[in-house]
Amino acid sequence: MTVATQKLTLTEYLTYEDAAGAKFELVDGELVQMAQGTGKHGDIAEFIDDEFKVEIKRCDLPWVSKDMKLAIQSPRGSRWETARIPDVVVLPAVQWQSMADREA
Repeated sequence: MTVATQKLTLTEYLTYEDAAGAKFELVDGELVQMAQGTGKHGDIAEFIDDEFKVEIKRCDLPWVSKDMKLAIQSPRGSRWETARIPDVVVLPAVQWQSMADREA
C-alpha cells in the first residue's frame, strides 16, 4: 500500500512552522528537513559570507550577503514548487530591503 504525501504550495510552505523549530526546504511540493551540517560546514559558510561582506564594502557595492536567511524559489520541470535555502546568498540591497516586512 502506498501512502500519498500531501503537496504544499509555495505560499503554504512560507507560512509553515515546525513545532520543534527544524528548518525545511520545499522540493517538488514536499517538505524536506535540512541536515544540521557539520561545524566545519558552518565555518566555511560563515567564512564565505564574511568575505562577501568585506568585498561588497570594499567595492562600495549596493549588495548584501546573507547566510541561510531566505528561501530561493527554484524553477523545476514539474508542476510542484521548489524552494531551497542556500548557505550564502548575495543580492541587491534594495531587494533585501523590500523583504523587511515579509517572510524571506
